[in-house]
Amino acid sequence: MTIKNLKVLSRRGPINIPDWVNFAFELGAFINDNGIKYNKSLNLILSLPSDQFYSLFIAMGIADKTFSKNKQMRSIRKTVINLEKGSRIIYQDEQSARKASVISVEPSPVFENEMILKIKDGKIERGIPERYWIDRVILLDEEFNEIKRTRKVSTKQQVGLENSRLLRALYKSGQLNKIEFYPGDSFYLVGNLGKLNETTSEEIFIYDGVKGTVKDFLYYDNSNSYTNGKFFSSQMKKIDVVINREVPVIYSDLYSFIKQDKHFSTNPKIIISSRTDNENRFLEVKEELRRVLLQGEHKIVTKEVVDYLKSNDAPIPTGIEFLAWR
Repeated sequence: MTIKNLKVLSRRGPINIPDWVNFAFELGAFINDNGIKYNKSLNLILSLPSDQFYSLFIAMGIADKTFSKNKQMRSIRKTVINLEKGSRIIYQDEQSARKASVISVEPSPVFENEMILKIKDGKIERGIPERYWIDRVILLDEEFNEIKRTRKVSTKQQVGLENSRLLRALYKSGQLNKIEFYPGDSFYLVGNLGKLNETTSEEIFIYDGVKGTVKDFLYYDNSNSYTNGKFFSSQMKKIDVVINREVPVIYSDLYSFIKQDKHFSTNPKIIISSRTDNENRFLEVKEELRRVLLQGEHKIVTKEVVDYLKSNDAPIPTGIEFLAWR
């Protein structure tokens, strides 16, 4: 299953995903496949009647590509084996879930062809046999130079994706269990944080009788051990995290692009432009993009995006215009 199987809540009851939402989902899928998967990143500016929800739906399209993958156990094995000393994980057993530091990953002294993940659990070293990794280990996007003490996971922080009823209904449970081994950013979203957070919490989807929100798909803060992206304020003065230059940044409006592109100048970018936006902002962005395209060696790839959308049954809705370049 994918997010295309969702229905949207309306006053008339659940309805199929509208074309303009499906377009956003597929645009996110295209950005993921070409940028993250095949390293053929691109830039794109969209002109829309309204920008509400749009940046979030594009981010959902990126997230869906991750949730839909059926990761193989050998891929998870490789991921754990490559953990460095000091990497942080969540170890969960019958008693509790707690953060612990990796000591090493080494061959089992008992079973041939099996590895042991050694962690610092309180005052003791604990060895986790490979056959228990999928049930007892959740990876974190944290790493330290030294071994840190075990800490219980905060009661305010959810562990993994188990608590999202909508995700559990839409995707196979085994898929989601494996996805927890791959935290990390697949999108950056820049905009008005208050507005974005309010919108992500609005109950707008339903599948198989289970209702949900955008936040069921986007994990960008410390409320969950799993993360797949980050939100940045359009008002921020500086960034205190390391930016991955391969991750696509989605600007929810022209103001966000004007104010913050200096922090993400070499990232792939998707710029959302609303027809209700300030005309001076539009002219400023237009001139900036004209300068970029004329000064650098860029290729217009709008047709490539259009062909992808057609092949995935995602027609361009009336009133949407866009330009893509690489």
